[in-house]
Amino acid sequence: MKEDYQFIKKIETEEELRSIIGFPSELVKRKVISYIDHNCSEFISKSPFLVLSTSDEFGFCDVSPRGDKRGFVQVLSKKQLILPERPGNKRIDSMRNILLNPRVGLIFFIPGWKH
Repeated sequence: MKEDYQFIKKIETEEELRSIIGFPSELVKRKVISYIDHNCSEFISKSPFLVLSTSDEFGFCDVSPRGDKRGFVQVLSKKQLILPERPGNKRIDSMRNILLNPRVGLIFFIPGWKH
């Protein structure tokens, strides 16, 4: 069944968005951390696949899949990871973007893990 969504009003502010969605609980707020803790490190060590998001100096985004055997990403410190560069198309988009803008997003996956 296809639902027909009618948009009544364009949302333009966070206040308008919050009035519809509400606020996260304190528990949900605490899940965001600025370092790699033990749980993150364990998860990373078991992941054979990740997606790396970068953006260039103009804010144009790029998303790159990366994969290898479990443990291919190493945790160097609470703020640093080592992601190996594999032979590929030689475009160097992600690496170039990181040189220009060091902010990145990473999501790690563990196939079959139900959590």
